Amino acid sequence: IKETCRTCGEQVDDMKNHTCSKIEKCIHCDQNHKSSSLKCPVVKSVHAELTRKILQLNNHSTPDTNLMNKNIIFNSTNFPPSPPPKSSTLSINPMMVKLDELINKLSEVKNHLTNLEANHDKFEQFILEKNCNDEIVTKKINDISNNHMDLKKNGVQQSLYIDRHENLFCKLLISMFEDLFSFIVAQNCDKRGNPLDADLKCKLNRYLVQMKKAI
Repeated sequence: IKETCRTCGEQVDDMKNHTCSKIEKCIHCDQNHKSSSLKCPVVKSVHAELTRKILQLNNHSTPDTNLMNKNIIFNSTNFPPSPPPKSSTLSINPMMVKLDELINKLSEVKNHLTNLEANHDKFEQFILEKNCNDEIVTKKINDISNNHMDLKKNGVQQSLYIDRHENLFCKLLISMFEDLFSFIVAQNCDKRGNPLDADLKCKLNRYLVQMKKAI
């Protein structure tokens, strides 16, 4: 005996091995609904006839069992399956699911903001330390610049002192050599007053001129 799929209407030997195409087709009226659907006019007609028979049987005090068995043929494929039992667990409210997701997102945002705040505090501490170090470096540079200016001033003063001392020394030295050369020229005479070396005075004057030029 072949079995009939209630969805696609295909007849198979074993429903366990059947792969349904999921395309609904009624075996009674060939319309696009399941064979057991109440939309089918044939199923509606059977239901109406069955209801009428039941009402007739209820109206008689002694129902004719043979008549019922003769006229009514029960076929499970002609009737829709009973609805599945309701789950004992409460259905999940989509709004509550959305609220839970929103709470989780807010928690993630809070954690992210906490991390940002910690990083911001570290960055501010780094900036403060950098500014402090910059001030120290700037102060040291200013001190070095001031020391350089002081050294430069001292160098200029020392140079002036040296120039003054050199000029003074040169003047004293030239004056001393002039006196010395005059003394030598005075000693360059014999007892009669005649010069012993006639060119000595010229030589000494020439040395004195060269010395002044060199200085």
